[in-house]
Amino acid sequence: MTFLKEYVIVSGASGFIGKHLLEALKKSGISVVAITRDVIKNNSNALANV
Repeated sequence: MTFLKEYVIVSGASGFIGKHLLEALKKSGISVVAITRDVIKNNSNALANV
């Protein structure tokens, strides 16, 4: 039996709540797809390895 890998999509990932949500999801071992509109704000530890 084959299972698909599941992801959580977080929009607003470079914002205050989005960054904290990403950190919590990653610590839980959940695969995350981050969506953000501001490329400059993307340079953060929260978005590393997402």
